[in-house]
Amino acid sequence: MPQAFTDRPRFHTPEEPDVVEYRAISGLAVTALGLGLAASIAFSSPVAWIFPLIGVVVSLIALGRVEHHAPALLGRKAALAGLALSLLFGVAAPTSWLVYRWELRNEARRFGAFWFDFLLNNEPHKAFQLAESPQSRQPLDDAIWEFYPKGSESRDRLERFLREPAVRTLLALGKRAMVRYYDTERQYRDPSGREMVYQTYAVTFSSQRESTSFFVGLEMDRFRVPAMGRAYWRVINVSGGVKPTALGGSGKPVIE
Repeated sequence: MPQAFTDRPRFHTPEEPDVVEYRAISGLAVTALGLGLAASIAFSSPVAWIFPLIGVVVSLIALGRVEHHAPALLGRKAALAGLALSLLFGVAAPTSWLVYRWELRNEARRFGAFWFDFLLNNEPHKAFQLAESPQSRQPLDDAIWEFYPKGSESRDRLERFLREPAVRTLLALGKRAMVRYYDTERQYRDPSGREMVYQTYAVTFSSQRESTSFFVGLEMDRFRVPAMGRAYWRVINVSGGVKPTALGGSGKPVIE
């Protein structure tokens, strides 16, 4: 027989156990992984918390299918990765949101305390500045009265502020009053991106051996000023004689 013929390779037909089976990849598992990666959008808004929830559901369904059709179906690792990512973002996003809201409340409380302290220490001109925009806010020093000359627009606005009932009452009570934070009635972000916080404060004072208390509501906003590189708080509304919702009221001024 010619040498060329005998040198040809001989092909071996494998037995049945040697045949490599084709194993499909679960499309649902791939989808679960994609949803897990996309679940980071949950940090953008509470509405987006639905994405990690969907990711968890799809991942669990994918794991069930892979387990049911094993070993013919691949994708367990992808489904597990999608589940882990969805759980991670599903927990981290609400936690971050709650912590952020809590910090805003504490910031508002501290800012509100400054406002009350200025009034109780007979410094209404400084309290008024906390209601001004940061761009027009004056330094809170002894020279600030020069900003309110008689007949000026700033003096007229200050006098309107002093005519507000809650402001007049706090000035009259002075250091006889004790103010403490009571509750945060409302907290939200408006369409322009400002953080809005409405809080109630209990004002207690002694009169003829009796202690009397009433509530004052402060509505404050926090907004960023890009040109100044930081965020500022401002008192935008003051309400006296409010009844907090925790006491069965509406958080708004009580009209007799």
